[in-house]
Amino acid sequence: MVDTILDAMARVLVERGYAKTNTNLVAEAAGISVGSLYQYFPNKDALIFALRERHVARMLHLFEEVVAKMDASGSLERDFEALIEALVAAHLVEPELNRILEEEFPSFHLPVSNHVRQRFFEAIRGVLTKHRKSISAPDVDVAAFVVQRMLKALVNAVVLIAPPGLNAASVRSEIVPAVVGYLTAQRSN
Repeated sequence: MVDTILDAMARVLVERGYAKTNTNLVAEAAGISVGSLYQYFPNKDALIFALRERHVARMLHLFEEVVAKMDASGSLERDFEALIEALVAAHLVEPELNRILEEEFPSFHLPVSNHVRQRFFEAIRGVLTKHRKSISAPDVDVAAFVVQRMLKALVNAVVLIAPPGLNAASVRSEIVPAVVGYLTAQRSN
């Protein structure tokens, strides 16, 4: 039932936007009474939060699958190409919903749970640990945090806000050198 309600919320939100979405419309789209909806979600914001959590969890699942399938002998560049492709693909699963959740409800307003954020961090840290000898960053945890923020900002820019006429594929191909350049840059002591 929760998935049915969240699927309905996603449809209504994409069709109408946040301001024109209400629990009555979501209940109708889900084929249930509004009273039944309230047994699961107390209000529209609770629906948004749950929908965002589910959406991010689906993206995380795709990301973790790619990390789990990485070849032990893969290069730093190839591993990050695979991660970036996975992130882009994950963002494109429900692109309109993703755009609404990112633009209308930025992470400071409706935070992604610490658990999900930590799992993304752990996956990136695992890749960096695998390539520890190839990276110049002195602290793997700091590097994982910086790379996590870089990937979020750059992938969101490619998928969500690329200006008209800009080839998203060419921008996407620039993300790997940006990340690898940061990780392998000469550092002064």
